[in-house]
Amino acid sequence: MRGGGNSAARKKAAQQILGNLKQYAAHEDVCCFVAEEQHLLTSFLTGSVTGHPVMPGLSGEIEELYVQSGSDEQTVRAELVRQAVAFMQAQGARSVHVHIGIGDESPVEGKQRAFWQSLGWENDMTIYSIYSDVPGDPALQRVWDEYQVRT
Repeated sequence: MRGGGNSAARKKAAQQILGNLKQYAAHEDVCCFVAEEQHLLTSFLTGSVTGHPVMPGLSGEIEELYVQSGSDEQTVRAELVRQAVAFMQAQGARSVHVHIGIGDESPVEGKQRAFWQSLGWENDMTIYSIYSDVPGDPALQRVWDEYQVRT
C-alpha cells in the first residue's frame, strides 16, 4: 500500500516536470534539451538567456540538468550541456553559469564539481539564497519573513 502511494506521488511529480518542460517550447529566450530512449524521456536540461537592466550583454544559465543513471550518463550530460551552450551563444550570451546548489554536506557535490571541471568550467562563485516558502524548516522561513517585516 505504501509503495502505491509513492508511485502515485512519483507519477504526479513526473507529470508536473513534463508540464513545465513543455512550456519552454513557447519562449525564445529559454531552452530545453532532452534525451530519450525508446520514446521515453530519460534526461533533460533547461536553461535561459537573460539581460540585466543596467549591465551590458546577456548571460546564460543552466537551470536544471537531470540525467538518468546509466552507462553513458556522462556522455549524455556533456552533450546536453554542449547543446545548451551553443543555443545560448547563438542568442548572444557572453557567459554561461550553472549553480550546483547542493551544499558542502552532500556527497554528490564532489561528483558534480568534477563533471563541470571536466568540461573546463571554472568554479568562480558561491551563491547564498533565501526562499519565500520553506515548509518544514521554521528557521529558514523566519529569515524570509524577517525581510518582509522590514519592507
